[in-house]
Amino acid sequence: MRTEIRFLLNGQSRRVTGIAPHTMLLDWLRSQGLTAVKEGCAEGDCGACSVLIGMPAADGRSLTWLAVNSCILMLPQVDGCAVVTAEGLVGADGMPHPAQTALADTHGTQCGFCSPGFAVALAALSRRPERDDETILDAVAGNLCRCTGYQPILQAARVLPVIEATSEEAVMAAALCADCAEPLDYGVDGRRFVAPHSLDDFLAALEEHPDAWILAGGTDLGLRVTKRHEEPACVLSLARIPELHEIRRGERDTVIGAAVSYADALEAVTTLAPSFGEMVRRIGAAQIRAMGTFGGNIGNASPIGDTLPPLIALGATVETVSRRGRRSIPMEDFIVGYRKTVLGAGEIIAAVRVPYPQPTTWVRVYKVARRIDQDISAVSAAFALDVEDGRVVGARVAYGGVADRPVRARDVEAALTGRAWSLETARAAAPAVRRSVSPIDDARGSAAYRTAVCVNLLERLWWETAGPAGVPSTLGALEEVA
Repeated sequence: MRTEIRFLLNGQSRRVTGIAPHTMLLDWLRSQGLTAVKEGCAEGDCGACSVLIGMPAADGRSLTWLAVNSCILMLPQVDGCAVVTAEGLVGADGMPHPAQTALADTHGTQCGFCSPGFAVALAALSRRPERDDETILDAVAGNLCRCTGYQPILQAARVLPVIEATSEEAVMAAALCADCAEPLDYGVDGRRFVAPHSLDDFLAALEEHPDAWILAGGTDLGLRVTKRHEEPACVLSLARIPELHEIRRGERDTVIGAAVSYADALEAVTTLAPSFGEMVRRIGAAQIRAMGTFGGNIGNASPIGDTLPPLIALGATVETVSRRGRRSIPMEDFIVGYRKTVLGAGEIIAAVRVPYPQPTTWVRVYKVARRIDQDISAVSAAFALDVEDGRVVGARVAYGGVADRPVRARDVEAALTGRAWSLETARAAAPAVRRSVSPIDDARGSAAYRTAVCVNLLERLWWETAGPAGVPSTLGALEEVA
């Protein structure tokens, strides 16, 4: 086992020892004099802490570059990666990166606090060929600016050239893979960060450290350090276990590994249901989706976990593994209370298995929040309706944000099944909706508001799937017409 953290920082090899394992990358970078990276929120919302992470491909021949939030990324998580801060964007010839030049040319900076983060976000965008406004807005949605007004920044993104991978990157990827071939077991003052390379080794480590934090992307666990000031005795990372990063498409279903990021899963979930993909695009921002994982969202067991209602509506099952064997658990049975699951001692989520919807199934996923981007759901809902000859022959309905866990609304399903799919049927199911949810009042909305939204979303489903011809099929289209 390897006992030092190894990575590239702005092109230079670094070896780190003697730093507490739960130290955030942002804090360590600033301690090294790289002060372009800033702390604005310490929770992955503002983007001032953004850095580029180059992750070697499985074959060690290339790097995948992603913008991530260094404020909630533990230092050992960059083991085996290339890290580039705003200072490191400068080229070998000493010239600024095209993202930095574009920001300067379009007057995209004023006070400068947020500018390094925007430069990093645009540098990540420069590796993508798309330059439509949707892609641009998505790339910078995780970066806040309080004085420039965004328009110059968006213009900088529009004139940004596409940058191709260089041969030097292939050399860097190969060197990182060779240098970090051994698993990491990093410890300081009795605290450890362990990143096994196989599932068997991970389960053995979990048996040895049953109270360890199980880390996938860390977009939630990082907040326990930055906001609650917790100091874990042991962290076990899933990041280097190949099978947990797999997406397997079969004849009947798609299996998404527990450590697959939202960004990597986007194509697969969009294929399952386009509205599911649209919802995933609204989870945090690009920096969060680059690190956050499906397994983490499920295991977190939050009542407002974004992926949970659509997984319930699609009939997904959670695949778990322990040294005792494997289990397959229906998604609606996996969470049993507020942040409580059926996982036993030494058991972890391995994957989620999602059946393909039938051709006669209408699937719609809705997220209701105060903002389009970078916001937590007040209410979410997912519907999978099987309609044949104008009649509902099967239904699966799930809501989030309306109880201590995501709920499958079986009363609503019963109220719809066997009836003509009509506006009257949707409205007649309102009492069943009200019986199925038990929301609370909080900062995101009152119980009455949440209940009304749940009722309204069922009617919206009808308008979008069976409403009169000529009626816009989405709320966004309705807003454009207005």
